[in-house]
Amino acid sequence: MKRNYQILLLVLLISISFATSTYAASQISFVSDVTEITAPAESGLFYPGKVKIEGTSKLEKIWLCVRGPAGEVTYYPINVTNNTFQYQLSLRFGPGTYTIWVGNDSQNFDGSIRFEVINSLNEDLRYSEPSAYIDSDNQIVTSLSNSLINPKMTDEEKLKAIYGWVTRNISYDYKAYQEQKNELKPASLIIQEKKGMCCDYSFVVAALARAAGLEARVVFGQASDSKNSPKIYHAWNEVKIDGSWVSLDATWDAGYIRAGKFISAPRQKYFNPDTKVFNQTHQAEKITLD
Repeated sequence: MKRNYQILLLVLLISISFATSTYAASQISFVSDVTEITAPAESGLFYPGKVKIEGTSKLEKIWLCVRGPAGEVTYYPINVTNNTFQYQLSLRFGPGTYTIWVGNDSQNFDGSIRFEVINSLNEDLRYSEPSAYIDSDNQIVTSLSNSLINPKMTDEEKLKAIYGWVTRNISYDYKAYQEQKNELKPASLIIQEKKGMCCDYSFVVAALARAAGLEARVVFGQASDSKNSPKIYHAWNEVKIDGSWVSLDATWDAGYIRAGKFISAPRQKYFNPDTKVFNQTHQAEKITLD
């Protein structure tokens, strides 16, 4: 995976963190020159785990920046249709106060729209509920997940079924790799396109797992499949099975590249391997809040 993803994520986090710290004491406001929030109608209202954000905008897309009770920061791109938008935001980081900013792009949260909501649900669901790119509540994701599993399966059997589908049906987008494209896409879109790079594989695995009731997260770090190969910035998954987090790398198990072409050769070499063995090829640097 190109280092562009690392740079993109760092830029987003830096810009979001700057905005949230700079405007932490700004006035409560629901209106800017291009966007208005119509729901919630007041700041400081209580919600049990989810809050519907609604409004109007002159833009084609807006961004929500959300800071959780312990300072967790993440963001959500929201499409605007016929000048209106709505988004069911999961308050994933446990009970407490969430600050929400609305900006014109992913690096512009100037405090012109800022309000707070309070999560009354006493559960931390950061790796269970949907996020911006791990859209596990999307119908495309839930339908596919439901078709792959049944309630009688164990957690490991569910994950194996999901992992098998991803490694057999998602092709590595070598052209995007060569062109250094770094656009982040939601799992539902990647499932439709059936191609992507390591970040995309990880979003799909996490989304399908969460839709199946499994806690799942995306890990970024350095990886190399041999001592003679240079380390590259890469993404993979950790999924909780029977109370323990296990590692898996669907990108490496989907196939390999030869002469500039992706050769499909699905396997399960990097599905829950021995921890010491996996750590020899993968060095985690960041577990995302996606």
